[in-house]
Amino acid sequence: MNLQELMNQIATLGAQIRAAAASLAQAANNPVISMDEITRQRNALQELQNRQAALQASYDTMMAGHQGGLRPAEAQNQPRSARERLASNEYVRAFAYALRHGLSRKSGLGNENVKILYDALTESGGTTPGEDGGFLVPIDIDNRIHELMRELNPLADLLTRETVTAPTGWRVKEAAPNQGMAKINEMGTINPTYQPSFAKVPYALDKYGDIVPISNELLADEDANLLEYLARWFAKRLVITQNGIILTKAQTLTATALIPATTGADALDGLKAVLNKELDPAISAGATILCNQIGFDALDQLKDEMGRGLLQPDPTNATMYRIYGRPVRVCSLASMPDLANTATDLYIGHFGQWATLFEKGGLEMASTDIGGNAFRTDSTEVRGIARMGLSVFDDEAVVRKSLTL
Repeated sequence: MNLQELMNQIATLGAQIRAAAASLAQAANNPVISMDEITRQRNALQELQNRQAALQASYDTMMAGHQGGLRPAEAQNQPRSARERLASNEYVRAFAYALRHGLSRKSGLGNENVKILYDALTESGGTTPGEDGGFLVPIDIDNRIHELMRELNPLADLLTRETVTAPTGWRVKEAAPNQGMAKINEMGTINPTYQPSFAKVPYALDKYGDIVPISNELLADEDANLLEYLARWFAKRLVITQNGIILTKAQTLTATALIPATTGADALDGLKAVLNKELDPAISAGATILCNQIGFDALDQLKDEMGRGLLQPDPTNATMYRIYGRPVRVCSLASMPDLANTATDLYIGHFGQWATLFEKGGLEMASTDIGGNAFRTDSTEVRGIARMGLSVFDDEAVVRKSLTL
């Protein structure tokens, strides 16, 4: 009997054990059933459990020999939760093995070398293992990707972020109350004066993917070097993708002039008006100003009555700037181009209140050495897939202002 057959037998016995346990519980609660029958069922349940334990011991021993001498006791102590599996060295080795041998969820099904990849995928709410998708990246690599992403000016950290398991769904938002409690007399009747208002906010995840060709020389390199290269590649691609999603949604906001033409005010007055009057005070207090390089240069020209620049370095972060105490985030012209040659956009508000970025699980990777250009170039192509979607919760939390240059 091979490992796959043992796994199937263990699973079958598990179902029988659950059914026998349920039957025994019903019998024990039924006074009509004799103790002899209850004892018989209990003994039968114990026999099933003993058989499953024996099969599990056989499986552990065979797996230990397959992995090069891992003792059964150590095999039984391997991490069982999805997060622990993803953090284990065994998972990293299996993940690297899958990349080197061109395995996807479909092509790797039944391969004992990558069983732990399927276990973690199923436990973390992954889609059907038989689908032609990829495997979740190890936690160390996922952490490394996020560490590298933080160095690349990701706009996603301005938003609220939520990890989900379903590709579609909805969340509930409540309108903030605008009335206080009613005044009542002692022992008087309390009549509700305000009813909370709720609304559904749907979300839907889109699938994004990228392919990076890997030379077979790099593929044969140490696991750490191979995975570090992939982490750097996909970190950049994820930041570009997320920034694009966020900026595309921000551009759907209606743009109004930062400096109304009839007022004779300047950009400084317009910025004050947004922070003081257009935004709710609670939103304004946590506001961020988002702009591109042209907008940043325009803000950098603003000076107070004494001729001092209003754009100041953030004392808590040497790479960031603030104006009126609000942080300023700068995007490159490549990712946030001006829509007109004579004006640039500023987005001002609390982006965490404005929208939520929904993400499903983590990045998935799979590889092939026979598809695409891999065969012709004697290389292996690694595909990364991420699922995410953005939903707006408060349209008034961010305003879009056009600044004439």
